[in-house]
Amino acid sequence: MAVQPGKDYAAARKTTWVFQSGVGDATALITRHSLFIFPHSAIGGTGRTVTETDYKIGGRKPVEAIMALLADSATTPEQLEEQMRKWSAQVSGPIVEHMSDFKRVRIFTGFIRRSVVLSKKEKGFEMGATSIRPSKEELPAFLEFFKDYPALEIK
Repeated sequence: MAVQPGKDYAAARKTTWVFQSGVGDATALITRHSLFIFPHSAIGGTGRTVTETDYKIGGRKPVEAIMALLADSATTPEQLEEQMRKWSAQVSGPIVEHMSDFKRVRIFTGFIRRSVVLSKKEKGFEMGATSIRPSKEELPAFLEFFKDYPALEIK
């Protein structure tokens, strides 16, 4: 059976992230087991040297490959997880985290601070929290996906 947003995954087509290669746009995908953040491109550098790195998955932009996988009616939750792990191993740069590492999820639904923040701390402020900014259209899938999460805060 095809994967369904809000039930099997939640995705943000475009978010900004700081990778080892620099700052750039990325696609974030959360499954029941993992968080995947795939860079599209990154701009970084030192001194007067600026580098731009473009990323591909099988010759395609990461957002195109990931969205095609999600849209495929033959993709099951298990196949989604397996394929994302394969792609993560083939491409340098993606962030992969186990969802069990996150102790708290805060979802901000406002226009200015619309975000999904995943924290490895049970309470208090965390400098290294993972923050994803879904679009207004993508936010309901995150709310549905995390609705039964034990440490969910919606603000």
